[in-house]
Amino acid sequence: MALPDPRPATEARPDVLLELVQGVRKSLALRGEVIASTWVEDAAREMKAGRQLGWTLGDSAIAFVSDRPARTFGHVHVAEGDHRLERAETLLAVLVAHLEPGTRRLDAGISGITDEEETTLAERFLRVEGASILRRARMERPVPRPLPGPGLDDPTGVARISPHKIPLDALAELDWRSFRGTPDENLVADTPEENRHTISDVLDGRLGRFLDEASTALVQDDGALVGALLTAEHDPRTAVFLDLLVEPSHRRQGFGKFLVLWGLRALTALGFTTARLWVTETNRPAWLLYTSVGFEVVGRSRIFRYSPPGAVPGPQPQTPR
Repeated sequence: MALPDPRPATEARPDVLLELVQGVRKSLALRGEVIASTWVEDAAREMKAGRQLGWTLGDSAIAFVSDRPARTFGHVHVAEGDHRLERAETLLAVLVAHLEPGTRRLDAGISGITDEEETTLAERFLRVEGASILRRARMERPVPRPLPGPGLDDPTGVARISPHKIPLDALAELDWRSFRGTPDENLVADTPEENRHTISDVLDGRLGRFLDEASTALVQDDGALVGALLTAEHDPRTAVFLDLLVEPSHRRQGFGKFLVLWGLRALTALGFTTARLWVTETNRPAWLLYTSVGFEVVGRSRIFRYSPPGAVPGPQPQTPR
């Protein structure tokens, strides 16, 4: 069966666009990702109006992008049916082909295909010059009631305060420093200003209802910010540790482990039953920290990355499986 030609989303019927975008949200929610409740209608409307670039394969698949300075975020989703791999590969190629001049990198996600199909797609994608794969793991652990063990004392020389009491710029700068030199340094932002917008989105609840009671910042006696944990609600039973930050000069002093354990105890008090987080598989320090406190892998996803010839890419791990 021949696939239909990719067409701009502006040419799709509104009901088809809405159904395809709803499929994206459903697939991402099933694998534990946080999607704002208003996103479906907003995205479908923006693509139909041409304010956000998108493409469809009839009523069976959709691809769309969101541009940032020097980088494009994209997503491909295929509906149920035959030839899912071929449909995903076709629209991924559309995203690569339509990058704006000067774009440094495309980061694209895929949904609607099996893990085996995604593995095959990754292997094919890596044959393209400038392509790479960043593999992410979803980790979870139950939140027992009460969390066993002795009480958790605050680290010596620091005080815990609400992240909302920290100036946004200070929190964003710590986040920016925390991920420099790690596999995640270009995961969500390429500039400090982009990073500031991301932290603002977290605090304002645009990535899930922000749980101030399960989020905290660590401040030294001199007022220096040395760590923070930012947590959001995924559903009434599951909370997500969205961001764990430790000042690079204060690593290996137990702050990261303290923040995670403190967050788990806070979730116990709030009645949550599951704690969730995402981690890049090649970020070994973070991986070892989370496994040491009982988190286990329950799901995986890939980010399909492409840097045009001559672009200066960030870290490019290639892990097709």
